[in-house]
Amino acid sequence: MKTQIDAQGIGSIQDINALPAGRRDAVYARLVPPELYARFGIDPGSLRGPDGEPLVRVTAPPDKPWARIEVRASPGDRDPVVLIDVEMAPPAMPELAFVQINDPASPRYAIDRDPDGQDTLYGTLSRNLAEEERALRAGLAPGQVRRGLRLLRGVLGAMDDFCRLLRQELYLIEPLFYHSAILYERGGCGYVMGRDQMEEIHRGFAADGPLTRRLDGATPFRQPGFERTVRGRSWAITDGVLGAPFAGVKMYKAPGRSAGVCSFPDGVY
Repeated sequence: MKTQIDAQGIGSIQDINALPAGRRDAVYARLVPPELYARFGIDPGSLRGPDGEPLVRVTAPPDKPWARIEVRASPGDRDPVVLIDVEMAPPAMPELAFVQINDPASPRYAIDRDPDGQDTLYGTLSRNLAEEERALRAGLAPGQVRRGLRLLRGVLGAMDDFCRLLRQELYLIEPLFYHSAILYERGGCGYVMGRDQMEEIHRGFAADGPLTRRLDGATPFRQPGFERTVRGRSWAITDGVLGAPFAGVKMYKAPGRSAGVCSFPDGVY
């Protein structure tokens, strides 16, 4: 989908947020992969579904340097099919701050709420171990409430175009999980910081590495063999096998170019 937008004077998210609502939403609608519009019958001009219901919501306060784009298969759905947060990071650089992709037809796992109903921030603040174990056994990765749709490359492609619209040479990404960083690598992203950490993790999961030795079956998330897959490593890291939370990794993407980085050669997901 290509919407004709007059980009004159647009150089930041604040500039977009200051546009009239119709023009603003048309710009942010470009962050949605075109295949998603086709899959759910969403008109890219009106952002409405086949029955005329609004399925794309843009939240973009005019006085803030951030925006959120949510796409739902139907208006009453709890989870969006795609949620994208973008913001301006110092020094005046666009950042893909958060991406969530859900298959609305798949089972849901309540890893986002602890047993008392409090927000876990997708398992990064606190954890719902019972729901995480269910998600693990269903083949999901940490942070997933539903199975995905394999649309991350489409989101990155749309973000590339968005970066060009802002006349920026690159944008930043902060992965929340180990597996997220690996998927971003495969999408052509490189590291601003944290590449040494990722390579150290890979060495730790070698056959005789200290992280592999900690996969002793003490919890469902530390099973022998988890060192061989991206998802298994990510669950073990979420379970604290590093001795500290996964943090301190910042990535970048230059539109139309691949950084050619691979910190887990031959790793299967």
